[in-house]
Amino acid sequence: MLELVRGYFTAALDSVERDGDQSFAGVLGDLSAVDELLIASEPLRVALTDPSIVASSRAAVLEELLAGKIAIQALRVLTYAVAWERAAELPATVGQLVEIADFARQSAEDGGREVAEPPAGRSGALERLRGYSDWELESVTDPAEIDEIEDELFRLARIVEGSSELRHALADLEVPVERRVALLSELVSTKVQDATARLACYLVRAGRPRDIAGTFNYLAELAARERGRRVAHVRAALELSEDERNRLAAALGRIVRRPVELRVTIDSSVIGGIEVEVGDTVIDGTLRHRLEQLRETLLQRA
Repeated sequence: MLELVRGYFTAALDSVERDGDQSFAGVLGDLSAVDELLIASEPLRVALTDPSIVASSRAAVLEELLAGKIAIQALRVLTYAVAWERAAELPATVGQLVEIADFARQSAEDGGREVAEPPAGRSGALERLRGYSDWELESVTDPAEIDEIEDELFRLARIVEGSSELRHALADLEVPVERRVALLSELVSTKVQDATARLACYLVRAGRPRDIAGTFNYLAELAARERGRRVAHVRAALELSEDERNRLAAALGRIVRRPVELRVTIDSSVIGGIEVEVGDTVIDGTLRHRLEQLRETLLQRA
């Protein structure tokens, strides 16, 4: 399983524990049911593990099949795994998610959950942080809050950078991770957004608490990137009606899993259709693009 998916799932489990609207046992049951479904249904397993089908289409199939039937936390994790894992690895990943959820359930029944993540190298720890950040930031509905989270993370980076004593206290592996998380939690309590505090504390838990200041900067960069993922730059031949804008924003929101703001540019060179850019995602549905594809196909067959 990718460390990215592990981080995202950890954030999902933290939200389950925090919000209390779903239990670890409930998430475990949902994931176990999907795991069994992948074993029992060859057509579904083939559809979800076919690398020739784009990940967004495979995720849409899973969402349409399971929406309303399993907890939203479990569904979000599964569609995220479909989006990022290699297609062939999905069944194994679902099995690992079941194991992690079962461990969380047992720990909760024993009176508490283990806070630390398994050890990881630098790149693995950063991927965990990115996954955790994806869960937290995609849950934020107000773009202004994203700006505030970015500023708070940047300020935390400067605070840690300016205090060698604090850096040592947060990075000292001889100190139990629970105590280091408590120290940071006390530092940021009531002073930052809740999402900022959770991201900061997970930074300590993620498995490699070195270069604390640099890692805070990394989280701030992720928040800055998140702003770009919420703005859809649209090129169109003609002005879109309000209904067309609303339907396009809703469709793009389902693709990128976030509320989307449209910024439309009228461009006569488009000829027909639209071109959309949302962060790193580009969707070219212009007539010019389709004509170019047709031309290339004809040339290949000539």
